[in-house]
Amino acid sequence: MVARAARVAIALGVALLACAGPAATGTRPASEDAVPTLEPARETPLGAPRAEDGFLMPNAEDVDGTPAYVHYAREDMPIRVNVQLPKLAARYASREQTDEGEIGAIRAWETAIQAALPWFRLEIVRDDRDADIQVEWRRRITGDAAGWGGVKWQVIDGRLRVRGELQYATRPCLAIECHLDLAELRLLVAHEFGHTLGLGHCLDCDSAMNYSWETVERVFVTDTDVQTIRALYEIPSGTRVDGSLLIPLRGEASAR
Repeated sequence: MVARAARVAIALGVALLACAGPAATGTRPASEDAVPTLEPARETPLGAPRAEDGFLMPNAEDVDGTPAYVHYAREDMPIRVNVQLPKLAARYASREQTDEGEIGAIRAWETAIQAALPWFRLEIVRDDRDADIQVEWRRRITGDAAGWGGVKWQVIDGRLRVRGELQYATRPCLAIECHLDLAELRLLVAHEFGHTLGLGHCLDCDSAMNYSWETVERVFVTDTDVQTIRALYEIPSGTRVDGSLLIPLRGEASAR
């Protein structure tokens, strides 16, 4: 059991870069004059810690490397989540039970977040490659991880479009103890789905995003996670830490 828990700990120890990589690139303008800025609904400057922000941190980078905040917008609701039926079931479970387990872990986020943001909604879809979030089963994940998740952004016709991706393996290595059971799978999917919503890691708080192995029994989303999501949504999506918009949103450079 300890060996399996340790394996899950490794699986959940995904680099934050997985959820911070930008999907849009462009050329930095020669002049920074008259850079438009936003006025987020905060009394505290961006980057200044507030207790009510939970473990809020930038989750993306602009084309010049400046940290930024991106997330799904209210007009994106419902967020369409394309869930792929796994080809290998969790340990002691059927493929259908495994599918229900991962969807349940995803729905746990919706239920928890709606208490703070009633308009937040998810829609589970099948075989939709244009869905906002792609959840894919893989036979193997690169490295020792059992899964990873993240967000990326792109500017299309002047509009910021955020996309999420989650990949997981039910048996990330050939050893018997590597075959995840349903409880471990739910924990894994809940953690990685938090990344697709724009959250990073929280190493010292009661959170689905805490990837210490002691969290092996923690499946559901906590108040700390909801608090952090709410703080993220207070910041207009596409805002850099200096308060300005992402460069491609300024009309000074276009995304590829």
